[in-house]
Amino acid sequence: MASWSRWKRTGGAAGALIAALTFTAAPAAGQAAGQDLRLTYAMAQAGGEQIPYRVYLPAGWTPERRWPLVVVLHGYGGTADAPFTDAGGKLQQEAEKHGFVVVSPNGYNGMADYGANLPLPRTLGRGNKPLAMTPQAESALAEADVLNVLARAKADYSIDPQRIYLMGNSMGMTGVLHFARKMPDSWCAISPSDGPPWRDYPVEALRTISGVLFVNGGKDDIAKPADIEALAARAKAAGVNARVHIVPEGTHASAWVDYLTETFAFFAASDCAR
Repeated sequence: MASWSRWKRTGGAAGALIAALTFTAAPAAGQAAGQDLRLTYAMAQAGGEQIPYRVYLPAGWTPERRWPLVVVLHGYGGTADAPFTDAGGKLQQEAEKHGFVVVSPNGYNGMADYGANLPLPRTLGRGNKPLAMTPQAESALAEADVLNVLARAKADYSIDPQRIYLMGNSMGMTGVLHFARKMPDSWCAISPSDGPPWRDYPVEALRTISGVLFVNGGKDDIAKPADIEALAARAKAAGVNARVHIVPEGTHASAWVDYLTETFAFFAASDCAR
């Protein structure tokens, strides 16, 4: 398990995002920029602690119509900014191309596994900072944060409830699979990538989701392609509309970014009528 400590990121402190900031993202060639929002909210489950999250609204967003939403979960030690930073502008570009709202929760402190309560995050280092609560309580707060941010996005940005998509890399894959089993009817389609083995995962829970796209880096020496291929095979055998793509040159951190264009196209093409 020691190698999994490489999940840890070195992003900036979440506490630095202490106020809402609106700015205009750099547009792709020939595209108008949308609104890139760094926001915080007072988390009731954490005693009113201010928790950051990030939202991207495509150009032309208006509350007069319903919009599809992509929820992105970061890996261990990341922040709400991490998926945007790691993707280097591709999240905004794909959101513009398909007219998607994108939201990235912080996952409370960024070091819990979004409610999945798997052993892995508990084994990773925290530096010299002691854990202020049990791992189970920390994970419950991470789960609550995602649900809070999802509720805020649905209330604030005129989201189409039948077109909500979920993706996440590394520990974010753990969160995707957890929320998929916990509330499968909430997601049109999902894309978990480069996460840890979950050999007893109840793949039958995914049957009602329109599509599941597993992604893994061929050169990922942390999350092995064989593990995600085995999970996808189990899902397909259980009647899940699942597929898997191995990015040949992809690493643990890069594969999901390399395949982001195809992932958003997969989301856009998913049939989510219920």
